[in-house]
Amino acid sequence: MRSVVRRATLGALLAAAALPVASALQFDPYAPPSGSFGFAFARVQFNTYRARRRPGWAHDYPRAERNFLRILEETTAVSTFPLAHTVVRLDSPDIMKYPVLYFSEPGTWALTPEEAENLRAFLLRGGFAIFDDFDGFRDWEVLESSMARVLPGRHFELLEVSEHLFQSFFHIETLDMVPPFTANGVPEFHGIRDDAGRIQVIANYNNDIGDFWEWSDQGFYPIDITNDGYKLGINYVIYAMTH
Repeated sequence: MRSVVRRATLGALLAAAALPVASALQFDPYAPPSGSFGFAFARVQFNTYRARRRPGWAHDYPRAERNFLRILEETTAVSTFPLAHTVVRLDSPDIMKYPVLYFSEPGTWALTPEEAENLRAFLLRGGFAIFDDFDGFRDWEVLESSMARVLPGRHFELLEVSEHLFQSFFHIETLDMVPPFTANGVPEFHGIRDDAGRIQVIANYNNDIGDFWEWSDQGFYPIDITNDGYKLGINYVIYAMTH
């Protein structure tokens, strides 16, 4: 994987990432397998115990992925484009088409046996999962207990900035971040490894990097903090694609 292919900073690209806001929860019918053209962003629709009009798994959709894919395309050699995103059900075999799965608000997860089995198969095949937008002990307990059913015997560990995951493309100097909301704790990054020591699951605890992506063109957050959110996401993708 080559490094930056266009001479531009993330800050200079944020204005170009502006996209219209979806008026309702409408999914794109275009959902090609990632192998057909390059990288596709796959957001996971999972079973939830919170009944509401816009479920937690859809938070920040679709602006977050469209803005993120625009920046990923502009700053790396990854073949993608802003509309290369889709929504996949966690109990569907379609998740095997994508190397990276993105979960929003896993604190609302009501894991089914079918979801556990399917996600386990995905991870054992070498897939990579990102859990984002959750905070507080209750949310953490839901994620931790759910993943214990997905990967029995595996456990989350607190990750340090020296992990290659955080250095795979951009050099990230610190994991001290200001979350985009008032979180019930400081942001932490937890991972689960496979037998070879490869990180296969990353959890952005007490944080929401998808929110930084969604509103990056609106000036809601300082540009340095927004850029940190993009750098993390890009590093996750590069790490997943090269490990």
